Amino acid sequence: MRRILGLLFAALLLASSAALGYVIKLKTGALIFAQGKYTVKGKKAIFTHQNGTPMQIDLDTIDVTGTDKYNKENPGNVIALDQGAQLNVPIVTAPPTVSLQEVIRQRKMRLAAPPAKSSASPEAAGPPGESWQPVDSVTDTAFRKVLDGAQITQYRLTDYRGNVRLLATANSEEAVFNTLSAAARAVADLTNAGKPMSIEIFITTSSGESGGNFQMNPEQARQLVNGNISVADYFLKNVIL
Repeated sequence: MRRILGLLFAALLLASSAALGYVIKLKTGALIFAQGKYTVKGKKAIFTHQNGTPMQIDLDTIDVTGTDKYNKENPGNVIALDQGAQLNVPIVTAPPTVSLQEVIRQRKMRLAAPPAKSSASPEAAGPPGESWQPVDSVTDTAFRKVLDGAQITQYRLTDYRGNVRLLATANSEEAVFNTLSAAARAVADLTNAGKPMSIEIFITTSSGESGGNFQMNPEQARQLVNGNISVADYFLKNVIL
Protein backbone atom coordinates (compact mmCIF):
# COMPACT_ATOMS: atom_id res chain seq x y z
CA MET A 1 0.00 0.00 0.00
CA ARG A 2 2.80 2.45 0.88
CA ARG A 3 4.50 1.68 -2.42
CA ILE A 4 1.27 2.38 -4.33
CA LEU A 5 0.71 5.63 -2.46
CA GLY A 6 4.29 6.63 -3.17
CA LEU A 7 3.86 5.99 -6.89
CA LEU A 8 0.61 7.96 -6.94
CA PHE A 9 2.29 10.86 -5.17
CA ALA A 10 5.13 10.85 -7.68
CA ALA A 11 2.65 10.81 -10.56
CA LEU A 12 0.83 13.79 -9.08
CA LEU A 13 4.10 15.69 -8.80
CA LEU A 14 4.91 14.99 -12.43
CA ALA A 15 1.44 16.05 -13.55
CA SER A 16 1.69 19.24 -11.52
CA SER A 17 5.09 20.02 -13.02
CA ALA A 18 3.78 19.49 -16.56
CA ALA A 19 0.78 21.72 -15.90
CA LEU A 20 3.02 24.57 -14.81
CA GLY A 21 5.11 24.29 -17.97
CA TYR A 22 8.80 24.86 -18.54
CA VAL A 23 10.86 27.70 -20.02
CA ILE A 24 13.99 27.07 -22.09
CA LYS A 25 16.39 30.00 -22.07
CA LEU A 26 18.78 30.28 -25.00
CA LYS A 27 22.28 31.74 -24.92
CA THR A 28 20.97 34.63 -27.02
CA GLY A 29 18.58 35.55 -24.18
CA ALA A 30 15.48 34.29 -26.04
CA LEU A 31 12.85 32.27 -24.17
CA ILE A 32 10.94 29.26 -25.49
CA PHE A 33 7.82 28.13 -23.62
CA ALA A 34 7.44 24.34 -23.43
CA GLN A 35 5.00 21.89 -21.81
CA GLY A 36 7.84 20.21 -19.91
CA LYS A 37 11.58 19.86 -19.65
CA TYR A 38 13.46 18.96 -22.82
CA THR A 39 15.10 15.57 -23.44
CA VAL A 40 18.55 15.17 -24.98
CA LYS A 41 19.06 13.09 -28.12
CA GLY A 42 22.56 13.37 -29.50
CA LYS A 43 23.23 17.07 -30.08
CA LYS A 44 19.53 17.97 -30.09
CA ALA A 45 17.12 19.07 -27.34
CA ILE A 46 13.66 17.59 -27.96
CA PHE A 47 10.55 19.10 -26.34
CA THR A 48 6.90 19.95 -26.90
CA HIS A 49 5.99 23.63 -27.28
CA GLN A 50 3.22 24.91 -25.01
CA ASN A 51 0.83 24.89 -27.98
CA GLY A 52 1.44 21.16 -28.54
CA THR A 53 3.92 21.44 -31.42
CA PRO A 54 6.88 18.98 -31.20
CA MET A 55 10.15 20.89 -31.58
CA GLN A 56 13.91 20.34 -31.51
CA ILE A 57 16.84 22.76 -31.25
CA ASP A 58 20.61 22.45 -31.06
CA LEU A 59 21.60 21.54 -27.52
CA ASP A 60 24.57 23.92 -27.49
CA THR A 61 22.22 26.91 -28.01
CA ILE A 62 20.64 26.40 -24.57
CA ASP A 63 21.78 28.38 -21.54
CA VAL A 64 21.51 25.49 -19.08
CA THR A 65 22.35 27.49 -15.97
CA GLY A 66 20.07 30.34 -17.03
CA THR A 67 17.26 27.89 -17.80
CA ASP A 68 17.45 26.29 -14.35
CA LYS A 69 17.61 29.70 -12.66
CA TYR A 70 14.68 31.09 -14.68
CA ASN A 71 12.39 28.15 -13.90
CA LYS A 72 13.16 28.38 -10.19
CA GLU A 73 12.42 32.11 -10.08
CA ASN A 74 9.49 32.17 -12.54
CA PRO A 75 7.45 28.96 -12.29
CA GLY A 76 4.57 28.39 -14.68
CA ASN A 77 5.89 30.07 -17.87
CA VAL A 78 5.64 33.62 -16.47
CA ILE A 79 7.91 36.37 -17.79
CA ALA A 80 9.49 38.41 -14.99
CA LEU A 81 8.51 42.02 -15.73
CA ASP A 82 11.20 43.56 -13.56
CA GLN A 83 14.11 42.31 -15.65
CA GLY A 84 16.15 45.12 -17.14
CA ALA A 85 17.37 43.31 -20.25
CA GLN A 86 15.09 42.89 -23.23
CA LEU A 87 14.18 39.27 -23.92
CA ASN A 88 13.30 37.89 -27.35
CA VAL A 89 10.33 35.57 -26.90
CA PRO A 90 9.56 33.35 -29.89
CA ILE A 91 5.85 32.98 -30.50
CA VAL A 92 5.02 29.68 -32.22
CA THR A 93 1.44 29.14 -33.32
CA ALA A 94 -0.17 25.84 -34.22
CA PRO A 95 -1.40 25.34 -37.80
CA PRO A 96 -4.78 27.07 -38.17
CA THR A 97 -7.86 24.85 -38.22
CA VAL A 98 -9.67 27.31 -40.49
CA SER A 99 -8.19 29.28 -43.38
CA LEU A 100 -8.18 32.99 -42.60
CA GLN A 101 -8.34 33.72 -46.31
CA GLU A 102 -11.69 31.92 -46.42
CA VAL A 103 -12.96 34.08 -43.58
CA ILE A 104 -11.70 37.15 -45.39
CA ARG A 105 -13.53 36.15 -48.57
CA GLN A 106 -16.74 35.45 -46.68
CA ARG A 107 -16.64 38.80 -44.91
CA LYS A 108 -15.29 40.72 -47.90
CA MET A 109 -11.96 41.51 -46.28
CA ARG A 110 -8.59 41.70 -48.06
CA LEU A 111 -5.15 41.23 -46.53
CA ALA A 112 -2.84 41.03 -49.56
CA ALA A 113 -1.72 44.56 -50.39
CA PRO A 114 1.41 46.38 -51.61
CA PRO A 115 3.47 48.31 -49.03
CA ALA A 116 2.12 51.77 -48.31
CA LYS A 117 1.30 53.72 -45.17
CA SER A 118 1.85 51.72 -41.98
CA SER A 119 -0.78 51.55 -39.26
CA ALA A 120 2.06 51.96 -36.80
CA SER A 121 2.64 55.54 -37.95
CA PRO A 122 1.40 58.33 -35.64
CA GLU A 123 -1.23 59.58 -38.09
CA ALA A 124 -2.80 56.10 -38.30
CA ALA A 125 -3.66 56.25 -34.61
CA GLY A 126 -6.01 59.15 -35.11
CA PRO A 127 -5.90 62.92 -34.56
CA PRO A 128 -3.59 64.10 -31.78
CA GLY A 129 -5.13 65.32 -28.58
CA GLU A 130 -5.57 64.65 -24.91
CA SER A 131 -7.44 61.38 -25.61
CA TRP A 132 -4.23 59.72 -26.89
CA GLN A 133 -1.69 59.10 -24.14
CA PRO A 134 1.35 56.82 -23.73
CA VAL A 135 0.79 53.62 -21.74
CA ASP A 136 2.43 53.13 -18.35
CA SER A 137 5.99 51.78 -18.25
CA VAL A 138 5.06 48.32 -16.91
CA THR A 139 2.53 47.72 -19.70
CA ASP A 140 4.91 49.13 -22.32
CA THR A 141 7.77 46.87 -21.15
CA ALA A 142 5.61 43.75 -21.11
CA PHE A 143 4.28 44.30 -24.63
CA ARG A 144 7.60 45.31 -26.14
CA LYS A 145 9.33 42.21 -24.79
CA VAL A 146 6.82 39.94 -26.48
CA LEU A 147 6.11 41.92 -29.66
CA ASP A 148 9.77 42.56 -30.42
CA GLY A 149 10.59 38.93 -29.61
CA ALA A 150 7.90 37.81 -32.07
CA GLN A 151 9.54 40.03 -34.72
CA ILE A 152 6.53 42.33 -34.92
CA THR A 153 8.06 45.67 -35.86
CA GLN A 154 5.17 47.73 -37.23
CA TYR A 155 3.00 48.51 -34.25
CA ARG A 156 2.02 51.27 -31.89
CA LEU A 157 0.84 50.90 -28.30
CA THR A 158 -1.21 53.74 -26.84
CA ASP A 159 -3.75 54.62 -24.17
CA TYR A 160 -6.95 55.90 -25.72
CA ARG A 161 -9.39 57.32 -23.17
CA GLY A 162 -8.23 54.87 -20.50
CA ASN A 163 -8.14 51.81 -22.79
CA VAL A 164 -4.90 50.23 -24.00
CA ARG A 165 -4.93 50.02 -27.78
CA LEU A 166 -2.55 48.08 -30.03
CA LEU A 167 -2.30 49.20 -33.67
CA ALA A 168 -0.42 46.74 -35.85
CA THR A 169 0.30 46.11 -39.53
CA ALA A 170 -0.22 42.62 -40.99
CA ASN A 171 -0.21 41.64 -44.66
CA SER A 172 -0.67 37.88 -44.31
CA GLU A 173 -2.61 35.24 -42.39
CA GLU A 174 0.53 34.26 -40.47
CA ALA A 175 1.21 37.88 -39.48
CA VAL A 176 -2.35 38.32 -38.15
CA PHE A 177 -2.13 35.14 -36.05
CA ASN A 178 1.34 36.11 -34.81
CA THR A 179 0.06 39.51 -33.67
CA LEU A 180 -2.90 38.00 -31.82
CA SER A 181 -0.70 35.35 -30.17
CA ALA A 182 1.85 37.94 -29.05
CA ALA A 183 -0.85 40.26 -27.65
CA ALA A 184 -2.35 37.33 -25.73
CA ARG A 185 1.04 36.45 -24.22
CA ALA A 186 1.62 40.05 -23.08
CA VAL A 187 -1.86 40.33 -21.51
CA ALA A 188 -1.40 36.96 -19.78
CA ASP A 189 2.01 37.96 -18.42
CA LEU A 190 0.61 41.22 -17.04
CA THR A 191 -2.32 39.35 -15.46
CA ASN A 192 0.03 36.83 -13.83
CA ALA A 193 2.11 39.72 -12.53
CA GLY A 194 -0.96 41.19 -10.78
CA LYS A 195 -1.90 43.72 -13.45
CA PRO A 196 -4.97 42.29 -15.26
CA MET A 197 -6.06 44.29 -18.26
CA SER A 198 -7.98 44.14 -21.53
CA ILE A 199 -6.72 45.49 -24.84
CA GLU A 200 -8.20 46.75 -28.08
CA ILE A 201 -6.38 45.38 -31.13
CA PHE A 202 -6.61 47.08 -34.54
CA ILE A 203 -4.93 45.23 -37.41
CA THR A 204 -4.58 46.80 -40.87
CA THR A 205 -2.63 46.10 -44.04
CA SER A 206 0.20 48.33 -45.22
CA SER A 207 -2.27 50.10 -47.51
CA GLY A 208 -4.62 50.85 -44.61
CA GLU A 209 -7.30 48.18 -45.23
CA SER A 210 -8.85 46.51 -42.20
CA GLY A 211 -7.48 43.17 -41.08
CA GLY A 212 -9.91 42.93 -38.17
CA ASN A 213 -10.44 44.58 -34.80
CA PHE A 214 -10.54 42.74 -31.48
CA GLN A 215 -11.25 43.37 -27.81
CA MET A 216 -9.16 40.85 -25.87
CA ASN A 217 -9.76 40.31 -22.14
CA PRO A 218 -7.53 38.42 -19.66
CA GLU A 219 -9.59 35.21 -19.85
CA GLN A 220 -9.38 35.09 -23.65
CA ALA A 221 -5.64 35.74 -23.45
CA ARG A 222 -5.24 32.89 -20.95
CA GLN A 223 -7.14 30.48 -23.20
CA LEU A 224 -4.98 31.40 -26.20
CA VAL A 225 -1.72 31.06 -24.29
CA ASN A 226 -2.73 27.73 -22.73
CA GLY A 227 -3.93 26.36 -26.05
CA ASN A 228 -7.58 26.04 -24.94
CA ILE A 229 -8.58 27.87 -28.11
CA SER A 230 -6.69 28.15 -31.40
CA VAL A 231 -5.81 31.53 -32.84
CA ALA A 232 -7.97 30.79 -35.89
CA ASP A 233 -11.00 29.98 -33.73
CA TYR A 234 -10.42 33.11 -31.66
CA PHE A 235 -10.35 35.15 -34.89
CA LEU A 236 -13.61 33.61 -36.10
CA LYS A 237 -15.45 34.18 -32.84
CA ASN A 238 -14.17 37.63 -31.93
CA VAL A 239 -13.27 39.60 -35.07
CA ILE A 240 -15.00 42.98 -35.34
CA LEU A 241 -15.24 44.41 -38.84
